[in-house]
Amino acid sequence: MRLLAGLLAAATLATPPLHFPRDHYGHQAGVEWWYFTGYGHGADGHRYSVFFTLFKRAGFVLPVSQAVNLDTGKIVEHTEQLVRASIGPTGVAFIEQNASLRYDARRNTWYAGVGGKNYELAFSARPTKAYVLHGGGTGLIRQGAATSRYYSATRMTMTGTLRPSGGKRVSFTGTSWFDHQWGDFTSDPSASHWDWFSCRFDDRTELMLYRFRDGHRTGTAVDRSGRGRLVTSFEARPGARAYRAAGRRWPLDWTLDVPAGHLFVRLHAIVADQLFRSVLLPTFWEGAATAAGTKRGLCFVEETS
Repeated sequence: MRLLAGLLAAATLATPPLHFPRDHYGHQAGVEWWYFTGYGHGADGHRYSVFFTLFKRAGFVLPVSQAVNLDTGKIVEHTEQLVRASIGPTGVAFIEQNASLRYDARRNTWYAGVGGKNYELAFSARPTKAYVLHGGGTGLIRQGAATSRYYSATRMTMTGTLRPSGGKRVSFTGTSWFDHQWGDFTSDPSASHWDWFSCRFDDRTELMLYRFRDGHRTGTAVDRSGRGRLVTSFEARPGARAYRAAGRRWPLDWTLDVPAGHLFVRLHAIVADQLFRSVLLPTFWEGAATAAGTKRGLCFVEETS
């Protein structure tokens, strides 16, 4: 552990600081992703969660998405496709084979979508707080035995449209969370197995926590003004309720305890089946949950296999 801490400190000193908008764009890295989770109210009266991520690796781009009706409990649709493409260091303007991701630096707004004959999802998301650099403000975190760059927009406004298979197009408005992460850690299996939590509380503070299967854990607490504070100690305990699928047990309730922030919240998955049954990626659980306790709000939980 001391050796890893020393390596991380040395990497921090040797790594240039992040600058925007430049670091919103593509990097030379083993893997990179742009990630959105959103919660919205549809014009049809239903609540929806939406998930969109664009992965970049080795000359290929993999956009994936999923939408869940949080009132009926049904997965509206999920998509994934692999295309040969690149995202360079001068901008994000990916439009390829019914999927898109674009960043407008002048408006500081992200636009993304997937579409096809049977399903469409399109949205725009704009931060209402400054981007937060994880790793105590360095934008550098430990990822297995390696490191990665990582920052977030923890609170965004989101507007979009959703058209389920065989249904009518529905407009929705809500809030979103955005992550951008990249690094050279793909050769380390421990770097790809984690439990991750992102919470947007009703008091306009946010929290990101993650723990790897090797025991390493850390996070960032964001205050109302948008300033981030490193979280070095917390407990994430799964509850008794679980969803059994894809050969494993996926916890549906969690208790998050952050002593330094006097924070104790209980997470409750709104829908049990928010599993992303992937063909091109390992299957994972990515879903919306309510938060109650010291603070109330909405969280997203990601559990990898």
